[in-house]
This record gives sequence, C-alpha cells and structure tokens, in this order.
Amino acid sequence: MFKKIQIEIASFIARKLNRGKIVPFELVVSEIVAARSGITGPDADFYRVCTYKVVKETVKTCIGKYKANKKNQDQLSLPGFQHLQIAYPVTRNDVHMLVPIDQLTDGELAARADEYESMARGCRDHAREIRGYIQARTAANDNAPAKREAA
Repeated sequence: MFKKIQIEIASFIARKLNRGKIVPFELVVSEIVAARSGITGPDADFYRVCTYKVVKETVKTCIGKYKANKKNQDQLSLPGFQHLQIAYPVTRNDVHMLVPIDQLTDGELAARADEYESMARGCRDHAREIRGYIQARTAANDNAPAKREAA
C-alpha cells in the first residue's frame, strides 16, 4: 500500500511539473491530505496527524529525487540533455518548492551549478584520501587486511 501512495504522490508532482507549474512542498502535502479527508470517528484526529506526517515524509522523498545526486538522473533529465533536470528544488521567501527549470532565475541555476561543482570537489578529495590511505597502510604494514585476504 505504501508503494501505491509513493507512486500517487510522485505522479501528482510530475503532472504539475509537466503543466509548467511550480510545486510548493507544503501545498502538495495539503492537497494530498485534503483528497483523503473523509476520516471520521473518535480517533479521526489521531489518524489525520499520522496521515499528515506520512504524506509529508513521502512528499519530501519524492521532491528529494530532484536534489543534487546521481540517483534517478535519467528519468528526471530534460529531453535533449544528459544531466539537466526538468525541475530543481529551491527555497523562495522561506517556501520550499520544486520549480521547472525554465522558471528558475539565473541566480538559482548558478547556485545549483555551484552545488554540483562543490560535490565534485568533495568526491575527488574523498577518492584522493582513500588512495592515500591505501598507500600509507601498505607502506606501514605489509600485512594489511587487503594483503591477507588475497593470500
């Protein structure tokens, strides 16, 4: 059932983006919860609170797929581009939202490019540290775990 909810929310977001709409995070949560507001009975408040929490986390996960990372890159790419996405998450006036690329400002796009450059530097530094660690371990101890495993 949870997978069905994730698919529904992801489809809801995709439909809005395909129509060129900006997708405010909280608005998605509100609209999804409002569509299922027919909860009645003495425990209705409890179920509404739980529903809101689960929907909010699921929306966060779905919008998170548009954040800077390698996962889901292919399905989110703008047609004709290998990496450029159809939308990016930004914060405007303290409101978190997913904005179609053609509606992002040059400043917002430049900030995203800077974020990717920073990630690339971090990954290169990490790789360099791993290689340095291997070299130092090998030089300090010819009986390193990697050598024992190979034997």
